[in-house]
Amino acid sequence: MAIDKKSYTKTRYTSIKVHKDGIKFWFDFTLDGKRYSKLWNSNINHTKADRLKSSYMELERLKGEIVHASSITADMSATVNTYFENLKTKWKGETLKKYEFYHAKYIQDSIGKLKIKDVKAAHFTSFNKTISHLAPSTRKRAYEILQPLFRLAVEDEIIVRSPIKAIHIPVRNQLSEKKVVTDAVTKYKIIYKTINTLFNSEELVVLEDKKTIQCAVNPHHRAIFLFGFHGRRVNEVLSLEWTDIDFVNNQYRVRGENSKVNTDMVFSLPSDIREALSTFASTGRVFNINEVQHYYKSIRKISGINEFTFHWMRNLSVSALSSMGVDLTHLTAMLGHTDSSTLKKYLSLQREASTAVTNDMSAKLLEG
Repeated sequence: MAIDKKSYTKTRYTSIKVHKDGIKFWFDFTLDGKRYSKLWNSNINHTKADRLKSSYMELERLKGEIVHASSITADMSATVNTYFENLKTKWKGETLKKYEFYHAKYIQDSIGKLKIKDVKAAHFTSFNKTISHLAPSTRKRAYEILQPLFRLAVEDEIIVRSPIKAIHIPVRNQLSEKKVVTDAVTKYKIIYKTINTLFNSEELVVLEDKKTIQCAVNPHHRAIFLFGFHGRRVNEVLSLEWTDIDFVNNQYRVRGENSKVNTDMVFSLPSDIREALSTFASTGRVFNINEVQHYYKSIRKISGINEFTFHWMRNLSVSALSSMGVDLTHLTAMLGHTDSSTLKKYLSLQREASTAVTNDMSAKLLEG
């Protein structure tokens, strides 16, 4: 739209003129031999002095953007999705698979389509509404992915600062999210027996509704669920390599690239897992499968515990072992926690020694 120059008068700033309505401002300036002209609306609720001051600040911001854009060599048309593809080499193993799945499901077709230089803080306010139905940990995962993308865009000088603000990132209350398992000791024994019945016997289990479940000797899956029973996350288990298993020293390693805390962790190897693994020890990946959820139904039916999931076993172990007097230090180590609240208190955690303690207590509990 053409500018009606007669409606604007000079201000004390050479490159700024103000409209007779006192609200609109006209920027007319030259940078590096090129002339720029732009209209800008101030806030009608501000005083005359504040509107002029704000116009000057906006002009300086605009000049900075122009200088910045002319000095960069990166692709200004790059989208959030483009940067995700560029940054994929940062992540490996199960973490990469997890982030790729999350990106495709929640980010790719929404905020991912925007040019990264055009993303504003308000976009994350809207984005958070679209994922508000998810669990806090799942909502926070979005920013585990997005924050590094925008940091890289800053380093590439496509943007001056990240539009992601602290208020956008969901804050998790770890204690409130943890579900207390009632009658934990009893359930602990039942789940252990169920895992061994389902994967270490040829029993024909008759259920209350007269239906049956045929069990089978399957050390492969027995080992998987025993790892979960002893505190491991499913991603940590399914990404294990045989080089991570140390039968000589009774240890196993969860590599940082496959752990939630991005650091290598060494744990004591429980004797029941060692026995199961020894029957099929080989090379490469220990477990050549990608998911275990289809076994949940059988475990729930045999045990009668409908709340069972792989991750729930972590809560079960903590609830049962703590009720038997296992120290919080050992339980924290067993779970592999390194969040700030526990890290400050337990900077010298020794996971291998601590898991040896929890393994011993677990064996005594199961014997009782």
